[in-house]
Amino acid sequence: MATHARLLRRLAVLAVLLFTTLPSTGLALTQVSGFGSNPGNLLMYKYVPAGLPSGAPLVVALHGCTQQASAYDAETGWEMLADRWKFALLLPEQQSGNNSSRCFNWFEPGDISRGQGEALSIKQMIDRMKTDHGSAAERVYVTGLSAGAAMTAVMLATYPEVFAGGAILAGVPYRCGTGLTAAFSCMSPGSDESPASWGNKVRAASSHGGPWPIVSIWHGDADYTVRPANQTELMEQWTNVHGIDQVADVQESVAGYPHRIYQDGSGVARVETWTIPGMGHGTPVDPGTGDRQCGTAGAYILDVNICSSWYIGRFFGLDNSDAIAPTVSLSQPLAGASVSGNVTLAADASDNVGVTLVEFLVDDLLVGSDSQAPWQASWNASAASNGAHRIRARAVDAAGNVGSSAEISVSVSGGVSDTTPPSVDLVYPANGATVGGTLTLAAVASDNTAVASVEFLVDGVSLGQGSMAAQSGPWTLDWNTTALAPGAHALSVRALDPSGNLGTDDDTTVIVSQNLPQLSERYSDADGNGDHYDQTGWSGDFVADPDNATAGAGPSLSAYGYASSGSGCQVGWKTRYLQRSVTLGSNPQLRYSRKLDLKANINTSTVARFRVLIGSTIVDEQSVTYGSYVDSTWQARGPIDLSSWAGQSVTLRFESAAYANVCLEAWAKARIDDIEIANASAPSDQTPPSVALTSPTAGATLTGVVSLQATASDDTGVVKVEFYADGSLLGVDQQAPYGWSWDTSAVAAGAHELSAKAYDAAGNVGSAAVVPVTIDGGGGGGGGSLSLSSQAADDGYVKATASDGSPAVGTLEAYYGLALGR
Repeated sequence: MATHARLLRRLAVLAVLLFTTLPSTGLALTQVSGFGSNPGNLLMYKYVPAGLPSGAPLVVALHGCTQQASAYDAETGWEMLADRWKFALLLPEQQSGNNSSRCFNWFEPGDISRGQGEALSIKQMIDRMKTDHGSAAERVYVTGLSAGAAMTAVMLATYPEVFAGGAILAGVPYRCGTGLTAAFSCMSPGSDESPASWGNKVRAASSHGGPWPIVSIWHGDADYTVRPANQTELMEQWTNVHGIDQVADVQESVAGYPHRIYQDGSGVARVETWTIPGMGHGTPVDPGTGDRQCGTAGAYILDVNICSSWYIGRFFGLDNSDAIAPTVSLSQPLAGASVSGNVTLAADASDNVGVTLVEFLVDDLLVGSDSQAPWQASWNASAASNGAHRIRARAVDAAGNVGSSAEISVSVSGGVSDTTPPSVDLVYPANGATVGGTLTLAAVASDNTAVASVEFLVDGVSLGQGSMAAQSGPWTLDWNTTALAPGAHALSVRALDPSGNLGTDDDTTVIVSQNLPQLSERYSDADGNGDHYDQTGWSGDFVADPDNATAGAGPSLSAYGYASSGSGCQVGWKTRYLQRSVTLGSNPQLRYSRKLDLKANINTSTVARFRVLIGSTIVDEQSVTYGSYVDSTWQARGPIDLSSWAGQSVTLRFESAAYANVCLEAWAKARIDDIEIANASAPSDQTPPSVALTSPTAGATLTGVVSLQATASDDTGVVKVEFYADGSLLGVDQQAPYGWSWDTSAVAAGAHELSAKAYDAAGNVGSAAVVPVTIDGGGGGGGGSLSLSSQAADDGYVKATASDGSPAVGTLEAYYGLALGR
């Protein structure tokens, strides 16, 4: 029993971390593609307020598991603060293909190391923002919640030169553990290491020798998902990195909450902690219109009368309380000097409050910095190419204001006679892609000394020189394809270094196509055949419904999918879908209308969601965990950018799904209408395969390992058959005869539903009729069932009965979210 209880507690922790979900908001964010090689396969969204000045700060905000960038942005208050204080927002978004619950992979070694995986993808997004919006390189900040907080610690450790500061809300220290088992241990009960041990993990993540980012750490002392002990360990990690002790220099109460500040020898705050008594797992907000209020309460966005985003922004200096930039000038070497060997770079700097850092740049590349006067650094000119080089200095104050010196030119002798050409690679668009309209070309380039310029060409004719986001960022150039004739065109890119060496990449061919037709579906039965679809090729189990968004030809209808879980004790994931294959042209965009009714307010594990997918990638979503969501009127969605799939034949899928783990109903009701995709057409093959489950038969009683069998056929050929139980994928068979072995020993006893899907090469999908079966003697926590009896006595108790006489283990939760008893 003790082992069973521990397992339940671990599963509860996993459920909370994996199903933290915020309601979606409008489409204020803009999706960006072509920001680099993107090894982590993340999505990039941005919010740029009107009137954003050049050189404005940039805030990177990282969502929690299953969350969307748009909802996390709006409900935490960052979008409102961006409008008020004029900074740009970057919101990376995880994809389910990387992590089934869309958590950032903060515990996977390949995603938390410099130059790899998701960490590098986020770094490339930052570089793109600097290029597109002139974001100040010295004023980049990162913040996140839960899994996003853990990824915030990853970014601060792996790219400390990129960030001026970070904020970690309900997170864990960097490198607390790798792998899922270690991740759970980090979350609860936590890992107790010495400050030096924690600090060494950060220092080992890069070769950084400059100043470290300032860090704000927030935690609720009633957080049972990520234990509050992690706040102490984070404080110890980052105070050690900054070379300061773990004794707070300032202890105060702000808005009624304990606030501690850890300062360096100059009295500059390097680390701060905020403890929120009585708060569980989440982000603190204070909804309202007051100066220090922000945010909207929701699941794990907790109204505790303090807006964490506002205080974090002030800690970062985003409120512009000090808007005066330092002044700085180079004092050594002199303009026009001839230099060789190790060259001393020196500057004079001053500020109304105080200078915290002076950096020295040669040919726009950082070569050294100093955090105290006299401001000096050493430059090894013998490693530079012979000839002219540009030098400048920039100074930063505590508020993040940056001042730059005038640039001087010096001549290097005794340096490198460089004959090595740069390496350059066109990374977007891909070879063979179909393009149209205006798109952003992207290339990466490197050289043994420096890259001076990158030029893009089409059919050998120059399109112009690209701009570089940062030292390791992509070179980009916007390209308007509308003047080109349709058909194949050769793209190339070439890079020059200061010595005139030339590197090229000329192996990319793209297809220019401007005017593919638009796919439009209004469910109006325009052809009069009674199937309610204006276009053929749709499959799934949505049905026609008279509640529609826009009247069309013939009877005006919508498509309706009702997924129900828990009703009649049919628990687990239940899914309804509507999908079709579609060929996308250049710059495709999706628009549709929806009307949702989502209910999952039973306990912290129940979920209701609606998704729109291209293949396996979610492009739009509304989801609730332990809550509800209703669209009172039809909501127009889009335009949603689908350019990542330009030129491809893909499957467009609308899906409603619900999950309940008790005998109470959770549902996801979705109505959709007015589906339009600009630059799209139906593929030539629109006929889905036919598929049927042949074994077991309907009504069969199963035990042990069961052989599932299906037959499938298609006019062009079946590429795979998938087998499902209760809407969850069991396995895939790619060759006939199609079958799968299903071990029922771990499945709860009782009624279950089996089904199968068949796919053809065009992406058409056929679904088999559902086969009801009964599991006898399964596992999954025993064969008993739990049912609620009566509350009529008004005696303060809820009665529950277990059918097999065993005690009810776990937490029973009311609709109000209060734990009532065990």
